[in-house]
Amino acid sequence: MKLTTLKSTLPRLRSTLQGLPAAGDNRMRGRKAVNRRAAHLARQPLCVECEKEGLVTAKGCIADHTLPLWAGGKDEEANLQTLCQTPHHDAKSACEAAMRAAGGWMARACNCGQHRAT
Repeated sequence: MKLTTLKSTLPRLRSTLQGLPAAGDNRMRGRKAVNRRAAHLARQPLCVECEKEGLVTAKGCIADHTLPLWAGGKDEEANLQTLCQTPHHDAKSACEAAMRAAGGWMARACNCGQHRAT
């Protein structure tokens, strides 16, 4: 019985992986991220989507990246928005997951109304 190895496929895999962004390498973490989130929510406490709909009573609790990090968004204050968990953050996350599964940013039409092509 002959053993097969992955050695012959490694160069092909390396070249494929080199074009992909590393997962999570540009996300702020730890105490610094917790403090930035708290400061953002203090400055912008209401869900931006609820405000667009005229609902100013819904308190936002998610500091969300407007352009997701996986789609090239930067992990900085200018790329943050406040969203309520339900329905806006849940809908946006589901829409982004479908886009990512379809092949990438805006690979399919946005169905939540919160995404714009960059």
